[in-house]
Amino acid sequence: MRRSLQTILFALLPLALCGPALIACGSDTEPTGAPNEDVDAGEEPDADPSWEQPALVRVELNPSRLAYATGTRITPRATVFDGLNRPISGADITWEVSPAEAVEQQDDEARWFVRQEGRVTFKACVAVDAGEPVCGSTDALVDNTPPDILIESPAPGAQLLAADHPSVEVRGAVTDPNSIVSVHVNGEAVELDGEGRFSATYEPHFGINSVYVTAYDGVQNREGYAQSDFIWAPAYHPTGEDGTLTLEDGLILNLGQNFFDDGQDPEFLSESQVFTDDLADILYLVLRHLDLNSQLPDPVVDSSALVLRVLDVNVNEPRVELDLTDEGLQLFAQIPNLVATTAGGLELNDQSLSLEGDLSASLAIYAEVRIAKNSAEDDFEIELERFDLALERATPNFVSPEVNAVFELANSALRTSLEEMILESVNLSFIDTLPQLLLDLFTSLEDAMAAQSFDLDLGLGEPIALNFAGQISQFTPVHREGLEGVIRAELSTSAEPIFEQSPGVALMSEPSPELPYFLSSRLQLGLNLALINGIFHEVWNAGLLTMDISEMIPAPFNNLVQAARVEGKLPPLIAPPTAGEPYDLMVHLGQLEIELTYPDRVDRFGVRLSVGANMGLQAGEIGLELADEPSIHMWLIDASIGEPQFDANALETLMYEQLWPEIEGAVGEGLSFAVPAPDLSSLGEFSPELSNLQLTLEQSQPLSTRQGFLMVDANFRGELVLP
Repeated sequence: MRRSLQTILFALLPLALCGPALIACGSDTEPTGAPNEDVDAGEEPDADPSWEQPALVRVELNPSRLAYATGTRITPRATVFDGLNRPISGADITWEVSPAEAVEQQDDEARWFVRQEGRVTFKACVAVDAGEPVCGSTDALVDNTPPDILIESPAPGAQLLAADHPSVEVRGAVTDPNSIVSVHVNGEAVELDGEGRFSATYEPHFGINSVYVTAYDGVQNREGYAQSDFIWAPAYHPTGEDGTLTLEDGLILNLGQNFFDDGQDPEFLSESQVFTDDLADILYLVLRHLDLNSQLPDPVVDSSALVLRVLDVNVNEPRVELDLTDEGLQLFAQIPNLVATTAGGLELNDQSLSLEGDLSASLAIYAEVRIAKNSAEDDFEIELERFDLALERATPNFVSPEVNAVFELANSALRTSLEEMILESVNLSFIDTLPQLLLDLFTSLEDAMAAQSFDLDLGLGEPIALNFAGQISQFTPVHREGLEGVIRAELSTSAEPIFEQSPGVALMSEPSPELPYFLSSRLQLGLNLALINGIFHEVWNAGLLTMDISEMIPAPFNNLVQAARVEGKLPPLIAPPTAGEPYDLMVHLGQLEIELTYPDRVDRFGVRLSVGANMGLQAGEIGLELADEPSIHMWLIDASIGEPQFDANALETLMYEQLWPEIEGAVGEGLSFAVPAPDLSSLGEFSPELSNLQLTLEQSQPLSTRQGFLMVDANFRGELVLP
């Protein structure tokens, strides 16, 4: 009975020993017997020479690893056991390695270099006195890299139209010498077919999108990774053959009813400091400080019967109202108390009467101004089409009672002369002042955008000149709402375009005839998102992001790298935040590709860079301010030999410290547009006090993105310091 139990245990023992992955048993010929570990202490097994024969071969690899890279030297070691599980020393072992072409034996020793990826079997056999040899084996997994992933769609650098691609099909293939355990597309698991291919659907958003695929083979401690960046947009605005971009609605401008008149009087901080918030306030100051004295001859009348001099004219507390019409502006004004100080003499019935004293009067004014600009090439049309000035009241206050009595006579020469004097002087001033004031206001805005040029220089090769020109192509008054202006913008560079196949500048939405203005604003400036993206497109198309960056490689790495080059597969693009970023906008650069050339290899990396930006109005400019630190993501696209010389983390540091400061400095110059306050110094011709009137442009509320426009709500704030 004991012999029967021992026989069963000996038969099961090899099966137990074959379980661990690194313990291999004879698979060609099973041992005829096995050691009995359950023999009681001190009990001798039956005398049988067969127990001393080889029964088990265990194979181990040195070094012991889960996976080996090609080129690794492996030294297998075989341990032979007899039927009692005792090691047998000096056994004559024969080695067989398969596939034979996967290895190279070193000096006829039991050492092999693995030369190709895949599974390599190391098999050790030992002869027995009779029967088949006893063998054992183990496998080595040779795996240089993680699974290789090819994204076939969408292609890196693609610029897709929403109508053709409402959703994006992601297609590709995964290859690896080992079995693939898992594949994910943007974090979602997908299945592979029998040929290692995968597919998935991606829902895109406006701007630069990223599709990334990971794959794991269960052997490598790193996942395979591939990424493809592409642009998705509802529409694209094409550029000319020379790369010039023209946007008919590059900027929009709305001067609202409150810009002209908000119904409030000027703010008098003191007798010498006044603040204005609308054009009606400025006209109030024009009337209040109107220099009528310089408009009058001295004397006003010089005849044998009447000599009239006007020593001074003061206008007290005028009232002004401005309303927008479908043709332009209507002005209602009143001067309730105009006082003219007089001198001279009147000959009446052989009597000489003094004209010393003053005359107070009340005037009412009504004017209609037509405003139009029909195209970018036309000049502003600002005409005073109607001007009515009525003398409502005139009250004499002369020293001589007789003169007061004469003035009261309806047809007296004195009354007629004074009334004509008042009407002609005020009429002349307004004809010269009001249209010119509006013309200065509008043309100064256009002149500020007429021609601007920026030199974009990364310090690598010739600088690129970016040229910007803006012209008001339409200026339309809307009754009680505002003057709506559309500004045509033109962008060009000094370089030849290098991406001729690009469909143009990505648009956030289809062009719409409706302009996205706020209600009841003083001044609105709208910057078409396509204009900023047009700037990026121009500098990208001119080659600013395709360049040799060998000089940027810091020591000591520059001794290893023969050449370094960056290529911008896609233009930079600005878009609203999509992931809760604390910025007005996000600027994206993708897909940049960096190629590093060494004496024996070429490594290529992809780069996706994003940086936040805030938009605002400051110091007479509407522009974008980039955040200090960008977000940079790099990944390996291809390494010609095994692992890359430098990993992505090391190159991210290079991007942060070397390349990004240069890109930020060069591109940042093109992200602002001058919108200075109008120059109203010409008002000094009519009133010297008004030559000190200073206007500044101030932002009223935070930026808003509306229908593809970056809208800034602002107002002109005027300050007048009186002597």
